[in-house]
Amino acid sequence: MKKTLTIIITLFISISSFSQNTYEDLLIIKADGNWDDLIKKAERYTLKGSTEKDALPYYYLAYGLYKISFQADRDEKYKNSYKDAFTAIGKMLRNDKSGEVQEKHADFVDELKFSLLEIIQNEVENDEYRRAFGWTMRLYKFGRDYTPVYYLEGALRYRNNDKSTANSKWKAGDDLLKDADINSWSEPDKKIYMLGLYETAKALKEDRQIVKAKEVMNMGAPYFEEDKRWKVYYDEIVN
Repeated sequence: MKKTLTIIITLFISISSFSQNTYEDLLIIKADGNWDDLIKKAERYTLKGSTEKDALPYYYLAYGLYKISFQADRDEKYKNSYKDAFTAIGKMLRNDKSGEVQEKHADFVDELKFSLLEIIQNEVENDEYRRAFGWTMRLYKFGRDYTPVYYLEGALRYRNNDKSTANSKWKAGDDLLKDADINSWSEPDKKIYMLGLYETAKALKEDRQIVKAKEVMNMGAPYFEEDKRWKVYYDEIVN
């Protein structure tokens, strides 16, 4: 009886270990830097019934798409690979119920956020607000409750003469902030929030709502007062 029980337990452990796919094959391909193979292999996992709800394949898919987007000679089928990387990371986050995959690969998630922030900053600095808006909407791939994006979207909608929606987005951001610990946010989250506050205040000031613009900037003052870029922003709006 004891021997039979031992065999059953051993078999159960073996089956459990087998079912927990660690995707070592994807890790090896990633280490080799073959992004085309990584994308193809990861995508097969995301389409397979037994693994389509696993978060990890979507991480590898996003990683491959992001990396291949920097290759000038990439295949035509990857012309939208940078944008597709955000779609893949969004699926990773939705399937990552425990948050373990996001935590393990937080550096890559932050790298994606920083890269998108840089594009958005360049667009708004060139007064390309409609283009900036298109890129900003991709920030929602990090979740519909991704607080920093609401202020940035609100500012850009205001610029595009959609003031009612802008106000609703700012209100939604304010509501989310009530339960937020800004000090615990990652660096890109803080930077996106900072840009959103500045662009909001800037639009309000140009609309001659000076008091409201200053109030918005004072929302960020406790968190960014040591930031050089923020000091420039603050002096422009408040002083």
